[in-house]
This record gives sequence, C-alpha cells and structure tokens, in this order.
Amino acid sequence: MSPTRKTQIIVVFCLVCSVGLAGSPFSEIRAFADLVEQLFLASRSSESFDLKNLDVDSYGRPAIDYRFEEDVIYSRAGGETLTMDIFTPNDIDTPRPGILYVHGGAWITGDKRSGPGVVIVSELIRAGFIVFSIDYRLAPKWKYPSQIIDVKTAVRFARKHSSEFMIDPAVIGAFGTSAGAHLVALAALTADKGLFSSDEFSDQSEELICVADLYGPTDLEALFTGIKKELADLIFGSEEDVLKKASPISYVRSDSPSFLIVQGDKDAVVPPYQSVRLFEKLLDKGCSAELIIVENAGHGLVPDGGEMRPSMMEVAEKVVHFFKSALSNQ
Repeated sequence: MSPTRKTQIIVVFCLVCSVGLAGSPFSEIRAFADLVEQLFLASRSSESFDLKNLDVDSYGRPAIDYRFEEDVIYSRAGGETLTMDIFTPNDIDTPRPGILYVHGGAWITGDKRSGPGVVIVSELIRAGFIVFSIDYRLAPKWKYPSQIIDVKTAVRFARKHSSEFMIDPAVIGAFGTSAGAHLVALAALTADKGLFSSDEFSDQSEELICVADLYGPTDLEALFTGIKKELADLIFGSEEDVLKKASPISYVRSDSPSFLIVQGDKDAVVPPYQSVRLFEKLLDKGCSAELIIVENAGHGLVPDGGEMRPSMMEVAEKVVHFFKSALSNQ
C-alpha cells in the first residue's frame, strides 16, 4: 500500500470518528477502536505480500514457473485507466480455467499486487490455473457501484480475450479478500442479471462458476450500524436502501454458484456472523457451499491469541482444492 493510500484510509477513519463518535456509548466506541486496530494490523500484514515477487517462497516450496503480463488495460472508466496483471503457468499448451483475484482494502485502498490473497494466487498458479488480478476504482473518490461495475467489466474483458490469454471462457471462477470478497460474491450472484454493468464488452457473459469468499462483508445493513454508518456513506452514498442493494445476501437464488467461505473467528472488522449468514442462505436455497472458520484469526487472517488453525498455507491449499473440484466438473 502506498503512503498516499495509507494517508487516505487514516483520514477517512478520522472523519468517521469526528462525525460519529461524539455522544456514542462507550461500548460502541470500544468496538470501533477494535475494528480500527484490526484494520491496521491487516494492512500492515498485507505489505509483506507482493505479487511481483512470487519467486521468493517463504514456505520452502520450489519457485513457481510462470509468465507475467503486467498492467493490461481492461477498461477506461470515468477518465481512469484500469489494469490487470495476468499470471500464466509456463507449462501449459491448452486453455485453462481462469481465476479472478480482487484485492481488499475497505473499498478505499489496496492494489492488485498486495494483500494476503497473494499466497493463494501463488498456489493457484502452481496448480495450473491462470490468474488475473485487477485494480478497480476506489472510494471515496469513486462511490459505489463503481467498484462492482469494474469487477464485472474485468470478467467480460477476460472472456473477450480468452484465446489471447489461454483462458477457457466457459470455466472462470473468482476469489477475493475482505472488500474484494464482497465484490466477487456480488458479481457472481448478480451475473448476467442486468445489474451493475457497463456497456463495455456487453456481448460477453459475466458468469462466475464458483467463488472463494475470504472474510467478505455479505449483509451491509447489519454491518454498518451506529458510528460505522458514517463510513458507509463515504463509500456507498446515502441513497435509500443502498446497503441492501449492495449486499450479496440479497441476491442468493437456487441457481447461485458454488461458494467456499473462509472466516476468522476473532474478526472484529467483518464479524463471523457475516459469513455464517451467507453460508446459511446458500444452503437454504439448495446451493453448494462450504464454510471454514479459522481459529485464532482476526481480520486478514492475522493471528490473534494463538496459533491459527488452519494455517495461512493450509487455507491456500483448501482454496486450490475448492477450485479444482468446482471447475473440473464443468
């Protein structure tokens, strides 16, 4: 995360505090302080991950043999040039399943080469998947639904250029962390429904076969209450029912794609009930869904209070197994 983006997130939270904390109950102020602390720790932890440095493997595994296409332009929206990085295993000679990675950062910070999702990206490439990691427009400069529009545009772009990138256009999945998980879940659940879409590559499908949701918000009306509502207004605006319309849980249907949901048990930023609600809604509709609760994990799967179980690498392996299973059936 750049110093500019760090400054922006600090300013946003200071604004929230100055507007919303006055007169709030002490318990609410304490909960908000815990949220800010976990966001800071998750942000600091994410700086140790870098998608341009995949050859440095701290888990002692062999270096990954891949090729890297940097800053491929997928959209020009509102005067912004939006790019993706594409990671392709070097040992492939036929089209492979593609996986979209969307970074987190509270919808206001982060970039396509950072965050704990990088560990999962590296293991997906090692397993033979083609991964495309995107930047998207960030709040508060760009309010919702700019972010979800960009994610869906990226999916259609990848399909449009699938032969160029060696991606099987019929077999595309997605994963994200935190705000990025919210976006991929929302994109998958509203694909090809005429929602949150631009006119770019409109001849292409937005379908995502399966989604790995790592600690993403799913019920924004329940999440953004009290003093946190001020932050929601900066990101989503104040239009009536905007938080309901932006909540993945609002769009679960019987034909929704398969989900793997990963959640830290001590997450104060996106509490476990957010993941549980989506998981239960998917099961109620007869959809395929799995929920993994990571013990001793705060937001960003940062260790909190003991050894994480499963570990970050074990989580990555479970995500890879999920995509292998879900995409091999297509």
